[in-house]
Amino acid sequence: MDQKRTKTAFAPTLPPGLEKLLDDYKQHCRRNGLRESTIEQYEKECRWFLHNLAECDCTNVSQITASRVVTACLALKSPSYLPTVQTFLRYCTDSEETDRDYSYVIPPYKRPQPIPSVYSEEEIRRMETAIDRSNPVGKRDYAIVLLATRLGLRLEDIRTLSFDELDFTKDTIHLVQEKTLAQLELPMVSELKNALLEYIQNVRPDVDGCIFQISYPPYGRMSKSGIIACFRRALHKSGIIRNNRGLGPRAFRSSLASSMVNDGVPYEVVRKTLGYIDPNAISHYARLDIERLRFYALPVPEATGAFADFLKGRSAR
Repeated sequence: MDQKRTKTAFAPTLPPGLEKLLDDYKQHCRRNGLRESTIEQYEKECRWFLHNLAECDCTNVSQITASRVVTACLALKSPSYLPTVQTFLRYCTDSEETDRDYSYVIPPYKRPQPIPSVYSEEEIRRMETAIDRSNPVGKRDYAIVLLATRLGLRLEDIRTLSFDELDFTKDTIHLVQEKTLAQLELPMVSELKNALLEYIQNVRPDVDGCIFQISYPPYGRMSKSGIIACFRRALHKSGIIRNNRGLGPRAFRSSLASSMVNDGVPYEVVRKTLGYIDPNAISHYARLDIERLRFYALPVPEATGAFADFLKGRSAR
């Protein structure tokens, strides 16, 4: 049985007043319907901020000042914590914990959006073909890999996939996404259907629980690292040079999205197919849509004046 990750030993302790403030904020987040994983992330980032405040001799919310907020922010481990701290400080104002809004002193920070890891269709086919389906582990790995490469499922949705979510009569998969809690219905393409049936009927141990099980007793739901290992094995056998690209379901989810965009599928269709709830979630794939971006290229203006002389090798007088 999976155990939830406990609070790490190196999480800093806080003075009682600041600890209570953080606990109140966590309860506020729960009342607003935030997921526990999100609250845990907010707690970690706010805890380090409050720890830095305590290092500035601020042991109670009434002692918070703008200068102490700035000092505490400068001491944070990463600037990516700043948006969370800003939201936390707004909560302090709205709940009248502070008599003024200190969020205004937080410098703006936008988390960088990395270019998605992408594999070509030919590479994905090579990887799928490289899986040895003559043994039980290979049959399981093949079904797992197809769920990512053909449907773009996230790691946790693959790991927790259940029999109730599979409809072999209608050839559909219907699930509630672990990350967004949004419902998603996808077609069970024939190749994937055959792979799932081959694993379930001939390989899977006769135990209750999720579809994909550890291949040796005591059986149980696969870990996240176990799911990623399926892709690592397939990539290694295929001989594909990975470079800095990802090797888990996320990379192949990105590959599917990029392939659909490059094939001219509208962004909204891609968003719904992959189960994104944010209308702007697909926008960063536009950077990979080179052919469509060509239509928006601007002509290079003709050089004039000193710059034109420079290009012609003439020195300015």
